[in-house]
Amino acid sequence: MKFAIKRWGDVTVISIEGILNIEQTQPFRQYCLDRFMSEKVVFNMKAASFVGSTGLQSFLDTIKNLDRGNSFGIKMVGVKPEFRRLLTHVETERISFFEEESLALSSFTVSEDPATRSQD
Repeated sequence: MKFAIKRWGDVTVISIEGILNIEQTQPFRQYCLDRFMSEKVVFNMKAASFVGSTGLQSFLDTIKNLDRGNSFGIKMVGVKPEFRRLLTHVETERISFFEEESLALSSFTVSEDPATRSQD
C-alpha cells in the first residue's frame, strides 16, 4: 500500500494505492489518527485494492475512529462497490461517498456555507 497526501486549501486529500495489508495499514492508522483528527479529510480510493482481512480491518478501524473524532465527517472518493458495502456496515455517522474528488472537496464548502444552514 502506498499513500500520497496533498492539500487543497484547508482540506487534506489522502490517495491510497495498492493492496491494503496489515504491515502498512497499522502504521498508516496511527499516522492518520495523530494528524487528521481535526482536519477536513478526503480519502481517494480509486487505486486501492482490498485483499486480506487483517489489513482491511485495520483500515476500517482508521475510518471509524476518524469519523467518530472528526467534526467534519469523512469523504470517500472512488470506492469500489464491494468495499462500499463493507463501509456501510461499519458504525459510522458521517461518511459521504463521491465519484469525483472535486465533488468531495466542494462538499465541505457547501456544508459549511451559513446560507445553507437551517434557521432554528
